[in-house]
Amino acid sequence: MVRRKESGGFGATPRLPATIEDTYHALKILELARKHGAMAEGEPDLPEDGNLRSYLAGCLGRLPAGSRTFFQLLWSCRAAGVALDYDPLGERVIGSMEASACLEDWFYGFRALDEVLGRTWRPAAEKPGLAAILDSGWRTVDEAWMHIRLSRAFRQALPRPKPELVTWLRACQSGDGGFGFFPGTTSFAENCHAALRALAFLAAEPLDPGGGFLFLAACQTASGGFGRNPRSAPFLDTTWHALAALALLPH
Repeated sequence: MVRRKESGGFGATPRLPATIEDTYHALKILELARKHGAMAEGEPDLPEDGNLRSYLAGCLGRLPAGSRTFFQLLWSCRAAGVALDYDPLGERVIGSMEASACLEDWFYGFRALDEVLGRTWRPAAEKPGLAAILDSGWRTVDEAWMHIRLSRAFRQALPRPKPELVTWLRACQSGDGGFGFFPGTTSFAENCHAALRALAFLAAEPLDPGGGFLFLAACQTASGGFGRNPRSAPFLDTTWHALAALALLPH
């Protein structure tokens, strides 16, 4: 909450201005806190927060171009009770997806339709851009997660056999308990989140859940927030990834 601005949005640090991305990550953290009964007493209810709604409505009037930021804005608006014009927004998202051959554009477009706009959409015929994406490989755990989710959404099948996917994701866990971008690379909180999301989607667990917990716990700083690794400064995005990853670990 120290990162909350007078505008109603949130910034990455107490001294930085509010952004859509940081507001999204702050709202996701607060949502997780409510879910687990960890919300501080007296915190305002989001749909009653006029400053937050005003900030997000202003951002909605300017409609950011990037697919990830656009999804984050739509999700935040819905969470805060900002009115959305569902049909035009849905058509915009679909049009952007059909015109793109970018994995991230299709992933966040799908999430905007599915999680925010409540719209079920399948291409009438598999689009060349989507086919090229789903037929290609990946290098990092976040790309693997996007491939897994989109393949199930649009092809009703996994991009590779489940045992192969689980083996590769588990191999991304490093000796320190965290997950790297791919096997044998440095652990970061965002990689832990991506790998654990993918494993959970596949109904599988990491090889060393305890090690994962210890790595993420070590990422917490004296301020309360989390860094990308135990030697990093805390930001809202890294805090969200760490907390979301912790919530995905088996208890």
